[in-house]
Amino acid sequence: MGDEWDQNPTPEQPNFDDLDKRIEDIRRKVIEGTSEAQQRIKRVVDKAGEYWQQTNAPLEPRHATSVEEERIRHLANLWSLGNWQLARDLGTYMDIISWSEDEVWEVSIQTRWETRNLEIISEPYTGKPLVKPKPLLPVWDYELPVVSGLRAPESRVRIEGLDEELSCVACNSTGRLLCATCTGRGWIICPDCKGRTKIRCTTCRGRGYISDWSDAKKKPFFQRQADEFTNAVNTKVSDVFEGIRDKGMPIPNPMDVDPASKGPTVPCPDCVNGEVECTCGTGKRVCTNCKGAKTELCSHCGGTGKVVRHYEIVRRFDLREQRQIVGSNIIPEQRLTKATGDLVYNAEIQEPLYADAAPEGVPTEVWRLAVDLTNKASEEEIGTGTRPSSSQGAQTRAGLQVMELVRIPFTKVAYRYGDQEYTFYTYDVQGEEKFYADRFPARWDRIERLVRFITVDLMTPAQGSSPSGTNGDQVRGYRVPIEPYSITEESDPEL
Repeated sequence: MGDEWDQNPTPEQPNFDDLDKRIEDIRRKVIEGTSEAQQRIKRVVDKAGEYWQQTNAPLEPRHATSVEEERIRHLANLWSLGNWQLARDLGTYMDIISWSEDEVWEVSIQTRWETRNLEIISEPYTGKPLVKPKPLLPVWDYELPVVSGLRAPESRVRIEGLDEELSCVACNSTGRLLCATCTGRGWIICPDCKGRTKIRCTTCRGRGYISDWSDAKKKPFFQRQADEFTNAVNTKVSDVFEGIRDKGMPIPNPMDVDPASKGPTVPCPDCVNGEVECTCGTGKRVCTNCKGAKTELCSHCGGTGKVVRHYEIVRRFDLREQRQIVGSNIIPEQRLTKATGDLVYNAEIQEPLYADAAPEGVPTEVWRLAVDLTNKASEEEIGTGTRPSSSQGAQTRAGLQVMELVRIPFTKVAYRYGDQEYTFYTYDVQGEEKFYADRFPARWDRIERLVRFITVDLMTPAQGSSPSGTNGDQVRGYRVPIEPYSITEESDPEL
């Protein structure tokens, strides 16, 4: 045992003086870091007023030198007034570098496609004599009423001279069909008793007994009135729940209280075992539709045994529109489509268009594109001007085509605000001006610069305050270098 103890000497005990020294170094570095932070915060607070004055320096208003510049500055002020993110009074304080005017064109081709479909309709024969039948022509050979406007509802036109008298196939020319309500039996199952000839007693609600009130004490008048009113309400609520239960919904009846739980009971005087005889007597009732005749008038021929078949042309209209912007693509197209613009050309296309014969006021390249779009829309027609539709047997034709050419003017303005340069665009006609810009001076730009200045000062070490620790570790910012150490005790395996 003694030899083993000599072979396993006592583990080295920790040096408490060294631990105290390290703890003292840590405390000193924490104090030095805190002092550094206090110095930075104090320096920033002292300069905060100066920074605010620099960022909040008032701008000098600019004055317009021409009527066009005055208009641009007025529009810029309207833009800043309607946009809370934009700097206030932008048109008053911005320096205009340059401006230029240009325009874009919106070409619109609206085509109304008319679909005609021939349908056969049957109606009861009324005895009216029929005219001599005429031959059936293709749907597009009939002259139908003119439809005005690009958007038109669906309509039906009956073709005269094609009526045909036929025997009713549904009733085999008899004029009558089996009753749909009773399926030709002349009677239906009684809906009250469901064919059982007996129904539940309403007095005892099918229990066969009621409360015995012979031994009940006489109550005051007002209490009797209150009890009668309560019983009437409970009866109506209970009837509602019983009706729901009769329809197959298994829900409890909260107002159905067993009289046996309140006192003595007596047999119900109105029923036998909770049931009474149904008024039907046999569980059947006469059909209310045919009155027991087992048949009814044919709905297809109205009881005449004949039908008249005629033809109807169903007209459906579909409006399709093609739009394209011609000109500079700096402003997004989805913004330009919302502009009002100046309508320069609007006409219904009834004759072939020529690319070299541009209308007055329309540039040649814009007119050529409009003609090209019109020709592409017309190329969808096949053969004689019709193309097959999705409906079987239907044909579609371009019935009306309208071209619109809209001019959208815009102005590009390059300006300087503060120490940066920006560009914005104002487009649309006078009184409907809209604005677009990729970037612009923000309304809160001054506060942002103030926060940026303060942040830079907080991250900058104070001058003349760079103390070093005993190990040569420099204190930077708020970081306190701590050397890792651990205390471990190794236990004797023999103990």
